[in-house]
Amino acid sequence: MSRAHRWQAYLTGLAAIALVAGASATSAVAQDATSGAGAGDACGTDPVTLSVWGGFPEMDPVYTAAGAAYKALHPNVDVTTFSTDLRGFEQKLTTALPTGTAGDIIVYGADWLSRFIDQGLFAEMPADLDSFIKSGAFDPAIVADTTYKDRLWGVPEFVGWAALYYSTDMLQEAGLTGPPTSMDQIVDYAKKLTKLDESGNVARSGLSLRLSGQGSGVAQKFWIWLAQSGKSLITEVSPGKWKADYNGPEGAKLLGMYLDLLKNKVDSPDIDHDAQAFETGVTAMFARESWVNGEIATSAPDLIGHYDTVSLPAASIAETQSMFVPKASLNQACAWDFIKFLTDQPQQLSIATTAGWLPTRADLDLTEFMQANAGYGGFFTHPDGFKFQFNPKLPEFDELETKLATHLADTYADYANLAGDTAKIQSLLDTWAAETNAILDKNGHLAP
Repeated sequence: MSRAHRWQAYLTGLAAIALVAGASATSAVAQDATSGAGAGDACGTDPVTLSVWGGFPEMDPVYTAAGAAYKALHPNVDVTTFSTDLRGFEQKLTTALPTGTAGDIIVYGADWLSRFIDQGLFAEMPADLDSFIKSGAFDPAIVADTTYKDRLWGVPEFVGWAALYYSTDMLQEAGLTGPPTSMDQIVDYAKKLTKLDESGNVARSGLSLRLSGQGSGVAQKFWIWLAQSGKSLITEVSPGKWKADYNGPEGAKLLGMYLDLLKNKVDSPDIDHDAQAFETGVTAMFARESWVNGEIATSAPDLIGHYDTVSLPAASIAETQSMFVPKASLNQACAWDFIKFLTDQPQQLSIATTAGWLPTRADLDLTEFMQANAGYGGFFTHPDGFKFQFNPKLPEFDELETKLATHLADTYADYANLAGDTAKIQSLLDTWAAETNAILDKNGHLAP
Protein backbone atom coordinates (compact mmCIF):
# COMPACT_ATOMS: atom_id res chain seq x y z
CA MET A 1 0.00 0.00 0.00
CA SER A 2 1.35 3.45 -0.87
CA ARG A 3 2.10 6.06 1.80
CA ALA A 4 -0.79 8.15 0.47
CA HIS A 5 -3.22 5.26 0.93
CA ARG A 6 -2.00 4.51 4.43
CA TRP A 7 -2.36 8.17 5.31
CA GLN A 8 -5.89 8.17 3.86
CA ALA A 9 -6.74 5.26 6.13
CA TYR A 10 -5.53 7.27 9.10
CA LEU A 11 -7.71 10.21 8.08
CA THR A 12 -10.70 7.95 7.68
CA GLY A 13 -10.19 6.73 11.23
CA LEU A 14 -9.98 10.27 12.55
CA ALA A 15 -13.00 11.39 10.54
CA ALA A 16 -15.01 8.64 12.18
CA ILE A 17 -13.92 10.01 15.57
CA ALA A 18 -13.16 6.55 16.82
CA LEU A 19 -10.74 5.51 19.54
CA VAL A 20 -8.47 2.84 18.12
CA ALA A 21 -8.36 -0.33 20.18
CA GLY A 22 -6.07 -3.32 20.25
CA ALA A 23 -2.31 -3.11 19.83
CA SER A 24 -2.20 0.70 19.44
CA ALA A 25 -4.16 1.32 22.61
CA THR A 26 -2.16 -1.26 24.52
CA SER A 27 1.15 0.29 23.56
CA ALA A 28 -0.22 3.75 24.31
CA VAL A 29 -1.28 2.74 27.80
CA ALA A 30 2.11 1.24 28.46
CA GLN A 31 3.81 4.41 27.25
CA ASP A 32 1.51 6.74 29.17
CA ALA A 33 2.06 4.76 32.36
CA THR A 34 5.84 4.84 32.13
CA SER A 35 6.74 8.20 30.62
CA GLY A 36 7.13 9.89 33.97
CA ALA A 37 8.00 7.03 36.28
CA GLY A 38 11.61 6.57 35.29
CA ALA A 39 12.49 10.21 34.85
CA GLY A 40 14.37 10.32 38.12
CA ASP A 41 17.02 8.17 36.49
CA ALA A 42 16.88 10.05 33.20
CA CYS A 43 17.10 13.55 34.69
CA GLY A 44 18.98 12.81 37.90
CA THR A 45 18.43 14.97 40.97
CA ASP A 46 20.55 18.02 40.18
CA PRO A 47 18.81 21.05 38.62
CA VAL A 48 18.20 20.60 34.88
CA THR A 49 16.92 23.14 32.38
CA LEU A 50 15.62 21.74 29.10
CA SER A 51 15.38 24.15 26.20
CA VAL A 52 12.81 23.43 23.46
CA TRP A 53 13.50 25.18 20.14
CA GLY A 54 10.91 25.52 17.39
CA GLY A 55 9.72 27.65 14.51
CA PHE A 56 6.07 27.66 15.54
CA PRO A 57 5.45 30.25 18.29
CA GLU A 58 1.85 29.10 18.70
CA MET A 59 3.24 25.83 20.11
CA ASP A 60 5.07 27.55 22.98
CA PRO A 61 2.04 27.39 25.33
CA VAL A 62 1.86 23.63 24.69
CA TYR A 63 5.48 23.15 25.78
CA THR A 64 5.13 25.57 28.69
CA ALA A 65 2.08 23.75 30.07
CA ALA A 66 3.73 20.36 29.52
CA GLY A 67 6.87 21.64 31.25
CA ALA A 68 4.84 22.65 34.28
CA ALA A 69 3.15 19.25 34.41
CA TYR A 70 6.52 17.53 34.05
CA LYS A 71 8.04 19.65 36.81
CA ALA A 72 5.23 18.65 39.13
CA LEU A 73 6.50 15.09 38.77
CA HIS A 74 10.21 16.03 38.65
CA PRO A 75 10.87 19.22 40.63
CA ASN A 76 14.50 19.49 39.52
CA VAL A 77 13.56 19.98 35.84
CA ASP A 78 12.60 23.29 34.26
CA VAL A 79 11.54 23.67 30.63
CA THR A 80 12.13 26.80 28.57
CA THR A 81 11.10 27.57 25.00
CA PHE A 82 12.64 29.48 22.12
CA SER A 83 10.77 30.10 18.90
CA THR A 84 10.72 32.52 16.01
CA ASP A 85 9.37 32.55 12.47
CA LEU A 86 10.42 29.59 10.32
CA ARG A 87 12.97 31.47 8.22
CA GLY A 88 14.59 32.93 11.32
CA PHE A 89 14.50 29.50 12.97
CA GLU A 90 16.25 27.90 10.01
CA GLN A 91 18.95 30.57 10.08
CA LYS A 92 19.40 30.05 13.82
CA LEU A 93 19.75 26.28 13.42
CA THR A 94 22.24 26.68 10.58
CA THR A 95 24.58 28.41 13.02
CA ALA A 96 23.70 26.74 16.31
CA LEU A 97 23.70 23.06 15.37
CA PRO A 98 27.26 22.93 13.95
CA THR A 99 28.59 24.93 16.91
CA GLY A 100 26.79 22.82 19.53
CA THR A 101 24.80 25.77 20.87
CA ALA A 102 21.27 24.68 19.94
CA GLY A 103 18.55 23.73 22.41
CA ASP A 104 18.10 20.31 23.98
CA ILE A 105 15.05 19.55 21.82
CA ILE A 106 14.63 20.73 18.22
CA VAL A 107 11.12 20.57 16.73
CA TYR A 108 11.13 20.53 12.93
CA GLY A 109 10.77 18.29 9.89
CA ALA A 110 13.13 15.43 9.14
CA ASP A 111 13.38 16.61 5.53
CA TRP A 112 14.91 20.00 6.41
CA LEU A 113 17.09 18.59 9.20
CA SER A 114 18.44 15.78 7.00
CA ARG A 115 21.59 17.77 6.15
CA PHE A 116 22.44 17.97 9.85
CA ILE A 117 21.68 14.30 10.39
CA ASP A 118 24.19 13.59 7.61
CA GLN A 119 26.74 15.64 9.55
CA GLY A 120 26.23 13.48 12.64
CA LEU A 121 24.82 16.34 14.72
CA PHE A 122 21.80 14.52 16.19
CA ALA A 123 21.69 11.88 18.91
CA GLU A 124 20.35 8.42 18.16
CA MET A 125 16.90 7.67 19.51
CA PRO A 126 16.63 5.28 22.50
CA ALA A 127 15.51 1.81 21.44
CA ASP A 128 12.38 1.78 23.60
CA LEU A 129 11.15 5.05 22.08
CA ASP A 130 11.87 3.76 18.57
CA SER A 131 9.81 0.66 19.32
CA PHE A 132 6.94 2.72 20.70
CA ILE A 133 6.72 4.90 17.58
CA LYS A 134 6.55 1.81 15.39
CA SER A 135 4.09 -0.02 17.66
CA GLY A 136 0.94 1.34 16.02
CA ALA A 137 0.32 4.43 18.15
CA PHE A 138 1.37 6.51 15.12
CA ASP A 139 0.08 6.01 11.59
CA PRO A 140 2.65 4.40 9.25
CA ALA A 141 2.59 7.48 7.00
CA ILE A 142 3.61 9.64 9.95
CA VAL A 143 6.39 7.20 10.80
CA ALA A 144 7.57 7.17 7.18
CA ASP A 145 7.57 10.98 7.01
CA THR A 146 9.81 11.07 10.09
CA THR A 147 12.20 8.39 8.85
CA TYR A 148 15.46 9.35 7.16
CA LYS A 149 17.74 6.76 5.54
CA ASP A 150 15.76 3.91 7.10
CA ARG A 151 16.12 5.25 10.63
CA LEU A 152 13.95 7.24 13.02
CA TRP A 153 15.82 10.25 14.38
CA GLY A 154 12.91 12.26 15.71
CA VAL A 155 9.62 11.62 17.50
CA PRO A 156 6.48 12.86 15.65
CA GLU A 157 4.87 15.77 17.53
CA PHE A 158 2.32 17.45 15.24
CA VAL A 159 1.35 17.48 11.58
CA GLY A 160 -0.10 19.96 9.12
CA TRP A 161 -1.77 20.00 5.73
CA ALA A 162 -3.85 22.60 3.96
CA ALA A 163 -7.59 23.00 3.51
CA LEU A 164 -9.54 25.88 1.98
CA TYR A 165 -10.84 28.48 4.42
CA TYR A 166 -13.85 30.46 3.23
CA SER A 167 -16.17 33.13 4.59
CA THR A 168 -19.70 31.76 4.79
CA ASP A 169 -21.07 35.30 4.98
CA MET A 170 -19.26 36.39 1.83
CA LEU A 171 -20.40 33.31 -0.08
CA GLN A 172 -23.99 33.97 0.96
CA GLU A 173 -23.69 37.62 -0.02
CA ALA A 174 -22.47 36.58 -3.48
CA GLY A 175 -25.33 34.12 -3.88
CA LEU A 176 -23.03 31.11 -3.79
CA THR A 177 -24.41 27.89 -2.33
CA GLY A 178 -21.88 25.67 -0.60
CA PRO A 179 -18.08 25.82 -0.82
CA PRO A 180 -16.12 25.24 -4.04
CA THR A 181 -15.02 21.65 -4.62
CA SER A 182 -12.94 21.83 -7.83
CA MET A 183 -10.17 24.05 -9.13
CA ASP A 184 -12.44 25.53 -11.80
CA GLN A 185 -15.05 26.27 -9.16
CA ILE A 186 -12.48 27.84 -6.83
CA VAL A 187 -11.41 30.24 -9.60
CA ASP A 188 -15.04 30.98 -10.50
CA TYR A 189 -15.93 31.67 -6.86
CA ALA A 190 -12.83 33.85 -6.44
CA LYS A 191 -13.92 36.11 -9.29
CA LYS A 192 -17.42 36.46 -7.86
CA LEU A 193 -16.17 37.14 -4.33
CA THR A 194 -13.71 39.91 -5.23
CA LYS A 195 -14.55 43.50 -4.38
CA LEU A 196 -12.98 46.64 -5.86
CA ASP A 197 -12.88 50.10 -4.32
CA GLU A 198 -14.05 53.31 -5.99
CA SER A 199 -10.70 53.63 -7.75
CA GLY A 200 -10.95 50.16 -9.24
CA ASN A 201 -8.34 48.62 -6.95
CA VAL A 202 -8.79 45.33 -5.11
CA ALA A 203 -10.33 45.97 -1.70
CA ARG A 204 -11.12 42.31 -1.02
CA SER A 205 -9.51 39.44 -2.86
CA GLY A 206 -11.64 36.47 -3.84
CA LEU A 207 -8.70 34.11 -3.28
CA SER A 208 -5.56 35.08 -1.39
CA LEU A 209 -2.47 33.70 -3.12
CA ARG A 210 1.01 33.50 -1.61
CA LEU A 211 2.84 36.09 -3.70
CA SER A 212 5.93 36.96 -1.67
CA GLY A 213 7.92 36.13 1.43
CA GLN A 214 11.28 34.84 2.52
CA GLY A 215 12.52 31.30 2.10
CA SER A 216 10.70 28.47 0.38
CA GLY A 217 7.12 29.35 1.37
CA VAL A 218 6.08 30.86 -1.97
CA ALA A 219 7.07 27.68 -3.81
CA GLN A 220 5.46 25.48 -1.18
CA LYS A 221 2.12 27.23 -1.62
CA PHE A 222 2.46 26.97 -5.43
CA TRP A 223 3.07 23.24 -4.90
CA ILE A 224 -0.16 22.90 -2.92
CA TRP A 225 -2.17 24.13 -5.92
CA LEU A 226 0.00 22.14 -8.34
CA ALA A 227 -0.81 18.98 -6.41
CA GLN A 228 -4.46 19.36 -7.41
CA SER A 229 -3.42 18.24 -10.91
CA GLY A 230 -1.37 15.31 -9.56
CA LYS A 231 2.00 16.98 -10.00
CA SER A 232 4.76 17.89 -7.56
CA LEU A 233 7.80 20.15 -7.56
CA ILE A 234 10.06 17.16 -8.18
CA THR A 235 9.21 13.55 -8.88
CA GLU A 236 11.12 10.36 -8.09
CA VAL A 237 11.73 8.58 -11.40
CA SER A 238 13.62 5.67 -9.85
CA PRO A 239 14.81 4.98 -6.28
CA GLY A 240 16.83 8.00 -5.18
CA LYS A 241 16.67 9.69 -8.60
CA TRP A 242 14.52 12.76 -9.16
CA LYS A 243 13.71 15.43 -11.72
CA ALA A 244 11.69 18.66 -11.89
CA ASP A 245 7.95 18.06 -12.21
CA TYR A 246 6.49 21.56 -12.39
CA ASN A 247 7.32 22.63 -15.95
CA GLY A 248 4.74 20.51 -17.75
CA PRO A 249 1.32 21.64 -19.00
CA GLU A 250 -0.09 21.52 -15.47
CA GLY A 251 2.55 23.88 -14.10
CA ALA A 252 2.15 26.25 -17.04
CA LYS A 253 -1.61 26.34 -16.54
CA LEU A 254 -1.22 27.04 -12.82
CA LEU A 255 1.33 29.81 -13.29
CA GLY A 256 -0.94 31.30 -15.94
CA MET A 257 -3.82 31.15 -13.44
CA TYR A 258 -1.82 33.13 -10.87
CA LEU A 259 -0.92 35.81 -13.42
CA ASP A 260 -4.45 36.02 -14.79
CA LEU A 261 -5.98 36.39 -11.33
CA LEU A 262 -3.58 39.25 -10.62
CA LYS A 263 -4.17 40.97 -13.96
CA ASN A 264 -7.95 40.59 -13.60
CA LYS A 265 -7.86 42.03 -10.08
CA VAL A 266 -9.01 38.95 -8.23
CA ASP A 267 -5.96 39.29 -5.96
CA SER A 268 -3.41 42.05 -5.62
CA PRO A 269 0.13 42.43 -4.24
CA ASP A 270 -1.02 45.71 -2.67
CA ILE A 271 -3.35 44.22 -0.03
CA ASP A 272 -2.90 41.96 2.99
CA HIS A 273 -2.60 38.22 2.44
CA ASP A 274 -2.80 34.90 4.26
CA ALA A 275 -4.35 34.52 7.71
CA GLN A 276 -4.26 38.22 8.53
CA ALA A 277 -6.25 39.02 5.40
CA PHE A 278 -8.85 36.37 6.21
CA GLU A 279 -9.20 37.43 9.82
CA THR A 280 -9.72 41.09 8.86
CA GLY A 281 -12.07 40.46 5.93
CA VAL A 282 -9.56 41.38 3.22
CA THR A 283 -9.94 38.01 1.50
CA ALA A 284 -12.84 35.61 1.07
CA MET A 285 -10.84 32.38 0.65
CA PHE A 286 -7.33 31.04 1.11
CA ALA A 287 -5.56 27.71 1.59
CA ARG A 288 -3.68 27.14 4.83
CA GLU A 289 -3.00 24.62 7.58
CA SER A 290 -5.17 24.00 10.65
CA TRP A 291 -3.25 26.34 12.96
CA VAL A 292 -5.31 29.24 11.56
CA ASN A 293 -8.32 27.88 13.47
CA GLY A 294 -6.41 28.31 16.70
CA GLU A 295 -5.31 31.83 15.75
CA ILE A 296 -8.87 32.82 14.86
CA ALA A 297 -10.05 31.61 18.26
CA THR A 298 -7.65 33.98 20.02
CA SER A 299 -7.13 36.85 17.55
CA ALA A 300 -10.45 37.06 15.69
CA PRO A 301 -13.11 35.31 17.82
CA ASP A 302 -15.91 37.29 16.16
CA LEU A 303 -15.16 35.32 12.99
CA ILE A 304 -16.23 32.05 14.62
CA GLY A 305 -19.54 30.97 13.15
CA HIS A 306 -18.91 33.04 10.03
CA TYR A 307 -16.33 30.84 8.32
CA ASP A 308 -15.70 27.20 7.56
CA THR A 309 -13.17 24.95 5.84
CA VAL A 310 -13.47 22.48 2.99
CA SER A 311 -11.00 19.95 1.65
CA LEU A 312 -8.89 20.94 -1.30
CA PRO A 313 -10.18 19.21 -4.45
CA ALA A 314 -7.65 16.41 -4.93
CA ALA A 315 -4.52 16.61 -2.77
CA SER A 316 -2.53 18.38 -0.08
CA ILE A 317 1.02 18.50 1.23
CA ALA A 318 1.45 16.82 4.62
CA GLU A 319 4.35 17.87 6.82
CA THR A 320 5.23 16.17 10.10
CA GLN A 321 7.07 18.19 12.72
CA SER A 322 9.12 15.95 15.00
CA MET A 323 11.26 16.26 18.12
CA PHE A 324 15.03 15.73 17.80
CA VAL A 325 17.85 15.82 20.35
CA PRO A 326 21.19 17.32 19.25
CA LYS A 327 24.24 15.24 20.01
CA ALA A 328 25.77 18.30 21.72
CA SER A 329 22.99 18.46 24.32
CA LEU A 330 24.27 17.92 27.86
CA ASN A 331 20.83 16.63 28.89
CA GLN A 332 20.16 13.95 26.30
CA ALA A 333 18.58 11.34 28.59
CA CYS A 334 16.32 13.89 30.25
CA ALA A 335 15.40 15.42 26.87
CA TRP A 336 14.29 12.06 25.51
CA ASP A 337 12.24 11.43 28.63
CA PHE A 338 10.47 14.77 28.29
CA ILE A 339 9.81 13.90 24.64
CA LYS A 340 8.20 10.66 25.82
CA PHE A 341 6.04 12.76 28.12
CA LEU A 342 4.98 14.91 25.16
CA THR A 343 3.71 11.82 23.34
CA ASP A 344 1.26 11.04 26.16
CA GLN A 345 -2.36 11.39 25.08
CA PRO A 346 -3.17 14.44 27.30
CA GLN A 347 -0.18 16.33 25.88
CA GLN A 348 -1.04 15.30 22.31
CA LEU A 349 -4.65 16.43 22.71
CA SER A 350 -3.47 19.82 23.97
CA ILE A 351 -1.79 20.48 20.61
CA ALA A 352 -5.13 20.85 18.85
CA THR A 353 -6.92 22.66 21.67
CA THR A 354 -4.05 25.07 22.39
CA ALA A 355 -2.20 25.63 19.11
CA GLY A 356 -4.59 24.47 16.41
CA TRP A 357 -2.18 21.97 14.85
CA LEU A 358 -3.09 18.31 14.45
CA PRO A 359 -1.56 15.75 16.84
CA THR A 360 0.35 12.83 15.39
CA ARG A 361 -1.00 10.05 17.61
CA ALA A 362 -3.44 7.88 15.64
CA ASP A 363 -5.27 6.60 18.71
CA LEU A 364 -6.75 9.81 20.11
CA ASP A 365 -10.45 10.29 20.84
CA LEU A 366 -11.29 13.62 19.18
CA THR A 367 -15.04 13.48 19.77
CA GLU A 368 -15.34 16.48 22.08
CA PHE A 369 -12.77 18.49 20.15
CA MET A 370 -14.55 18.08 16.81
CA GLN A 371 -17.94 18.86 18.33
CA ALA A 372 -16.58 22.15 19.64
CA ASN A 373 -14.48 23.08 16.59
CA ALA A 374 -16.44 22.92 13.36
CA GLY A 375 -13.67 24.75 11.47
CA TYR A 376 -11.63 21.54 11.30
CA GLY A 377 -14.07 19.66 9.06
CA GLY A 378 -12.13 20.38 5.88
CA PHE A 379 -9.03 18.78 7.36
CA PHE A 380 -10.65 15.40 8.06
CA THR A 381 -13.24 14.91 5.31
CA HIS A 382 -11.85 14.41 1.81
CA PRO A 383 -13.24 13.36 -1.56
CA ASP A 384 -12.60 9.87 -2.89
CA GLY A 385 -9.12 9.46 -4.33
CA PHE A 386 -7.64 12.30 -2.28
CA LYS A 387 -3.84 12.10 -2.08
CA PHE A 388 -1.17 13.39 0.25
CA GLN A 389 2.29 14.36 -0.95
CA PHE A 390 5.29 14.63 1.35
CA ASN A 391 8.51 16.61 1.28
CA PRO A 392 11.27 14.46 -0.22
CA LYS A 393 14.08 13.61 2.19
CA LEU A 394 16.76 15.31 0.12
CA PRO A 395 19.20 17.70 1.84
CA GLU A 396 19.11 19.93 -1.25
CA PHE A 397 15.32 20.16 -1.46
CA ASP A 398 15.16 23.36 0.59
CA GLU A 399 17.74 24.97 -1.71
CA LEU A 400 15.88 24.17 -4.90
CA GLU A 401 12.51 25.07 -3.37
CA THR A 402 13.86 28.39 -2.08
CA LYS A 403 15.33 29.30 -5.46
CA LEU A 404 12.07 28.42 -7.16
CA ALA A 405 10.23 30.61 -4.64
CA THR A 406 12.41 33.59 -5.60
CA HIS A 407 11.66 33.06 -9.30
CA LEU A 408 7.94 32.76 -8.65
CA ALA A 409 7.79 35.91 -6.53
CA ASP A 410 9.64 37.90 -9.20
CA THR A 411 7.25 36.58 -11.85
CA TYR A 412 4.14 37.42 -9.85
CA ALA A 413 5.45 40.98 -9.45
CA ASP A 414 5.69 41.23 -13.26
CA TYR A 415 2.16 39.93 -13.87
CA ALA A 416 1.15 42.91 -16.04
CA ASN A 417 3.74 41.96 -18.66
CA LEU A 418 3.51 38.18 -18.41
CA ALA A 419 -0.21 37.37 -18.08
CA GLY A 420 -1.46 35.59 -21.20
CA ASP A 421 2.01 35.08 -22.69
CA THR A 422 2.02 31.27 -22.78
CA ALA A 423 5.36 31.04 -24.58
CA LYS A 424 7.11 33.21 -22.01
CA ILE A 425 5.48 31.34 -19.14
CA GLN A 426 6.71 28.01 -20.51
CA SER A 427 10.17 29.41 -21.12
CA LEU A 428 10.42 30.62 -17.53
CA LEU A 429 9.31 27.25 -16.16
CA ASP A 430 11.81 25.38 -18.34
CA THR A 431 14.63 27.68 -17.22
CA TRP A 432 13.76 27.17 -13.58
CA ALA A 433 13.43 23.42 -14.05
CA ALA A 434 16.92 23.32 -15.57
CA GLU A 435 18.21 25.00 -12.40
CA THR A 436 16.29 22.53 -10.21
CA ASN A 437 17.74 19.60 -12.14
CA ALA A 438 21.24 21.07 -11.88
CA ILE A 439 20.90 21.19 -8.08
CA LEU A 440 19.72 17.58 -8.04
CA ASP A 441 22.60 16.61 -10.31
CA LYS A 442 25.14 18.36 -8.09
CA ASN A 443 23.93 16.24 -5.18
CA GLY A 444 23.81 12.97 -7.13
CA HIS A 445 20.04 12.74 -7.20
CA LEU A 446 19.16 13.63 -10.82
CA ALA A 447 17.35 10.98 -12.84
CA PRO A 448 19.14 10.10 -16.10
